[in-house]
Amino acid sequence: METILLIGAGRMGGAMLRGWINAMGGGFHFIALDPHAGPMLTDIEDEPVPGSRFTHVAEARDLPPDLRPKVVVLATKPQLINQAIADLRKYIVSETVLVSVAAGVSTQSINAAASTGAAIVRVMPNIGALVGNSVSAGFASPKTTQSQKTLVEKLFASVGQMTWLDKEEDMHLVTAVSGSGPAYYFAFCEAMIAAAEAEGLSAEVARALAIGTVTSAGQLLAREPDPSHLRETVTSPNGTTAAGLAALLSNGAFARLSHDAIRAAAKRSQELS
Repeated sequence: METILLIGAGRMGGAMLRGWINAMGGGFHFIALDPHAGPMLTDIEDEPVPGSRFTHVAEARDLPPDLRPKVVVLATKPQLINQAIADLRKYIVSETVLVSVAAGVSTQSINAAASTGAAIVRVMPNIGALVGNSVSAGFASPKTTQSQKTLVEKLFASVGQMTWLDKEEDMHLVTAVSGSGPAYYFAFCEAMIAAAEAEGLSAEVARALAIGTVTSAGQLLAREPDPSHLRETVTSPNGTTAAGLAALLSNGAFARLSHDAIRAAAKRSQELS
């Protein structure tokens, strides 16, 4: 039985853990190391886990002394990564792959902290993991074997989509697009609600319509991932949608704002690394 060790089981870590347990089943032993048994962990502990085993420990010293994890997933805050690795160094063996989901922490920094020459993978999932629909992108260090990449991909595909990058520096753009991206859509939804209320709809109706619209648009994109075609499909010549789009896209303002948002988020990711 292969052991997957998760360090940090907050909202993101807990969501990934639930997806792994549900999707990967037997053959894996999942250990969550987190000093706090938050709501996500409590829910998992209260549920039967068919075909696999799950353990929660509060401190590294509570781990089995003979532990040799196949994967160690670092889901702590970036500033806690070095200490987390130091606490786990004796458990990291040649076949262990270290997987970091902490924004801005490079493979070089992780390698320096580990001092073991272990394989290292950086992955940026997003908040969609909470509903089993994350978009994740990863970069693997040269020492990572194909079998290790396959296992990591299996982990993150169990909570959504997983894709690989050729260049580590592209992680900054991944952070800006998919990591931060859900917040952009939430902000646009908020703006639609505020505009509808300002034009006379009740808060309840405005909220229901705006949220329902964003949700259904996402489902359509999942079915047919061609936003240009979908936009054209819903836009009749000289109709209401055409008028609204003309205002939204006037003078390229919307495209510039979108570009500015992604550029600003990527720059901040670089600053934090």
